[in-house]
Amino acid sequence: MSYKALITLELDSEGEAKTVYEAILPEARNMPSERTRAFIIRDGKEIRLTVEADTSSSLRAALNSYLSWLSSIVKTVKYVREVETYGRKNTS
Repeated sequence: MSYKALITLELDSEGEAKTVYEAILPEARNMPSERTRAFIIRDGKEIRLTVEADTSSSLRAALNSYLSWLSSIVKTVKYVREVETYGRKNTS
């Protein structure tokens, strides 16, 4: 049996989508396990990530990794955009 999940992200701009796509693409190309495969495409402001695995536990592990990476990447991109727009935030 094969397990499959689709993650769709819609970013604020095509530029943000391109940056996120380029940041996550190496992870999709170099999966550490032969039991898991990932495919990613960008269409305008949208990114679609498909993850396939041989077992549900492999799918869960891969999804946990991808969701964590995507969350970090998106937060970083948005932070950088904010700093470029408004200047450095006071974090103290």
